Amino acid sequence: MSKELATDHLKQEVASGYLEFYELEVGSGSNNTLYFHDGKNENSADITYDSNTYLAMPILMTGIEIQSSGAIARPTLTIANVESLLKSSSIFKTQMQDGTWDATVDGNPIAAVDFRIDHLVGSKLTRRRTLEKYLTSDPVVEFSKDVYIIDRIQSKNNLFVTLELAAPFDLSGIRIPSRMVIGKYCPWQYTAASTENTVKRGGCYWKSHSNYVNSDGTSSIFVTVDDEPLLKKSAVEGLGTGVYFGSGIDSSNDHDLNDFVKVSGQYYRSRTASNSNKDATNNVFWTLCRVYTVWANDSGSTSYTVDALEPRKNSYVFHSNTVWRAVIAHTKNSTYTPELGSTHWTRADICGKLIKSCKMRYQAEKATSSTGTDFITSDELNTEVSLPFGGFPGSRKFR
Repeated sequence: MSKELATDHLKQEVASGYLEFYELEVGSGSNNTLYFHDGKNENSADITYDSNTYLAMPILMTGIEIQSSGAIARPTLTIANVESLLKSSSIFKTQMQDGTWDATVDGNPIAAVDFRIDHLVGSKLTRRRTLEKYLTSDPVVEFSKDVYIIDRIQSKNNLFVTLELAAPFDLSGIRIPSRMVIGKYCPWQYTAASTENTVKRGGCYWKSHSNYVNSDGTSSIFVTVDDEPLLKKSAVEGLGTGVYFGSGIDSSNDHDLNDFVKVSGQYYRSRTASNSNKDATNNVFWTLCRVYTVWANDSGSTSYTVDALEPRKNSYVFHSNTVWRAVIAHTKNSTYTPELGSTHWTRADICGKLIKSCKMRYQAEKATSSTGTDFITSDELNTEVSLPFGGFPGSRKFR
C-alpha cells in the first residue's frame, strides 16, 4: 500500500471516491490484456489509469477473505458476458481486427468469433484499487494488488458469467506433472514442439510442414483429422497398371498390399497382400484415402466442389506446405487463396489426437521411393519407431 493511502486510511473521512480496476489476461501474447472497472465512478465512464484505459462494465467480486487458518478463500467474480461482447461490436473486437490484439490460446491466434469463455480458465486476473483523487498520480498511488487465477466457470448465461478464482499459490489438488487428463486423446498441440518453433509447447515435435526425412530424402505426410491419408492425386494415378486401378477393383485377380483402386470417385488402398475382397468400402481390407491437387496462384477453369452431405468428399489442394479442404464451391481464383481465415478453405492436415494419428506420421513406411509430395505411404507401419509421450487414460472428452 502506498504511504499516501496509509495516511488516508487513518483519517475518519476521505473526500474521494473509491475505485476498483481489473486486468484480465487472455491466453498468451505481448498484447493480450483486457481492462475493466466496475463503472461506479461519475457517469460510469471509461477511466484512464496508469496509462491504460479501463472500460466501465458491471463487475462484482465477492468472497474476498483473509484468514489465518482453514482453506484459502476462493472469491467469485461476476462480470458481463465477455464472450458475447467479443463476438459483437465492441472495442475488443475492433482491437482484434485492426491488428493491435495478438493474444493466443495454445499457440493459435484468438479471433473475435472464435473466443469462448473456456479460454479464460487458467487466465490471470489482477484487481487494483485506488482513490479517485490519485488517478493521475505519478508514481502510481494504489493499494496492494490482488492476483488470482481463474479456476473454473461457475455459471454462465447470455448476460453474465460468474468465475471462481483461486490464489496463485492455492495448490490444493495439484499433481506433478500438472497435465490435463484426457480420455484416450493426446493433449499435445499438433506440431507445437517442432524445430521450426522458437517457443516449444507440449511434446509433439512433428514438423510444421509435415516433412518426413528418410533414406531417400525429405517427403511429405499429410493425414486428416479422421486419420485418412492425404495423397497427391497425380502420384497415385501415376503408379501404373497393376498398382492403380482407375476403373475399380480387379474382379478376376487379388490385389497386393498398397494397390489403389478408384470406386465411385473415391480412392482406396489395399491393406493386405493377396487381397481378394471386392468391396472397397470394407475398412478391414481397404483404407479410404483422400487425394489432392496442387493449387497455384492464378485463375483458371478448375472447379473445386463440396459435398453437402459428406464434407470429407470436398476438393483438396496443396498450398503453402500443407493441404487444404474446400468449404465453399468455387472456380479457381487467386482471390480465394488457401490460408488460415479463408472463407473458402480450411486446413485439412489436422491431428486426430489418437494413438493411430500419431502412428500414421511418426511410424510411416514408404510404399514407393518417391519423395516430396509424390511420396506415398504404405498401409504398414514401422512400429519400432517410438512415439512422443502423449495421451493417457482419463475421463474428459476432447472432441
